[in-house]
Amino acid sequence: MPDTIDLVVPNIVEFNLRRGLLDLDPGVERDLAEHGTNLADQCVFWSDRERVLVLPAGYSAEWLADVHTGLGTAVPPVVAPEPVTGRLVQDLLADDRALGELSAALGGAREVRFVSWGAEPALYALATVLRAQGRTVRLDVPAPRDAWACEYLESKQSCADLAAHLPGFRVPKGLSVTGWEQLRGALGAIAGDGGRAVVKSMYGVGGYGSALAGGGADGIARFWQTLRRDPFFGTFPLAVQEYVEHTGDCPAVDVLVTDDGPPRLEYSVLGVDGLRYRSLLLGPDVLEPGPKERITALGTAVHGFARTLGFRGWLSVDCLLGLDGELYVTEINARRTGAMHAIALAERWAGERVVVHSHDALPLRLTAVPSYTAHVRPVFRALWAKGVRAYPTTVRALGRHRPSLGVIVGAAGAEEAEGITEEIHRAVNAAVAGAVAPLARPTAGSRT
Repeated sequence: MPDTIDLVVPNIVEFNLRRGLLDLDPGVERDLAEHGTNLADQCVFWSDRERVLVLPAGYSAEWLADVHTGLGTAVPPVVAPEPVTGRLVQDLLADDRALGELSAALGGAREVRFVSWGAEPALYALATVLRAQGRTVRLDVPAPRDAWACEYLESKQSCADLAAHLPGFRVPKGLSVTGWEQLRGALGAIAGDGGRAVVKSMYGVGGYGSALAGGGADGIARFWQTLRRDPFFGTFPLAVQEYVEHTGDCPAVDVLVTDDGPPRLEYSVLGVDGLRYRSLLLGPDVLEPGPKERITALGTAVHGFARTLGFRGWLSVDCLLGLDGELYVTEINARRTGAMHAIALAERWAGERVVVHSHDALPLRLTAVPSYTAHVRPVFRALWAKGVRAYPTTVRALGRHRPSLGVIVGAAGAEEAEGITEEIHRAVNAAVAGAVAPLARPTAGSRT
């Protein structure tokens, strides 16, 4: 047993539910727990060092073994607490059996390095339990006294503030409102005469908490309907911003903030449907030189500012490139993001020119109940036999009421990576429908 070991804890559900100003109903909490649990399995890619995984109960051992075979690594020890609340760390702390399994899996390791989604109270409580065992704990989030910086940077208000602090940090023009009459007035001022506005709550998840308003009376009417359905609009203040006409997909940079040294910057392009995140491309040349230079300066500036607040760990800066040529910041995520498993895989393949494409939720047909064993596994085994770097990532979502499949693909270029993703989507849907859709031959040089 090594002296130092990684503890991988995808505490996505706890992080997404820690919204003190929002009173989310049990149905919304259940949906957010399901969403976060689907994404939690992506953490198997986060670390390739000696590690222990804490996974929500119900993970597919078959899928876990297949993915590690594809990566050429052994399956690490897994601890899965009894799912009483659906909050992974909270359930772990309440489960004596799981805590015992965790202690045994960590063995004689004297130092435990956390690899987590983000800062929240249960994570600090788990660190305290491990310290009580005589272990040194190295957090990958701010120290407890600086946890406020995480919640602050996560809020949409921080972007407006940073625009006043940092040169080159630009946000769409807008107004902050604290009541319904103010919201109506701000919509009239910004989206009047056929214009459009984006209305944002202070917090959101996966694009929820943002809504488009305007484009005429019908557009305003649809906005009010969206507002009624979206639980993240349950409290004020709200931000009402001009809708910026922009080019296609959106550039982003993930930034690692440490105690000293320069920032580590990882560049990606986010694919969005409307205002909701869909997929990403990460790797060399996914950004043109001009936008890359500007987002480098932006990421470096945010890194320095976040460090002065006491923030430590990963954060991302999401942007859009306006048709006016300006780079606008849309939000900061003060945590690991959906880019993290792509970043980790690119790091495994360091020294090669690999572009990584990740899609969290390819929709599947309802011809039959999708099965990993019957419908997904054969598709990926065929790809692995041809040397293609492609892995399923969210197989729990196969059994949801709207079944989907997450995938991650590494290839020589963006077009090839996206093409392989499309082939996988087509082939799995064909398998669910009982048909056979042969996969195209991968380009030369593809390897697992």
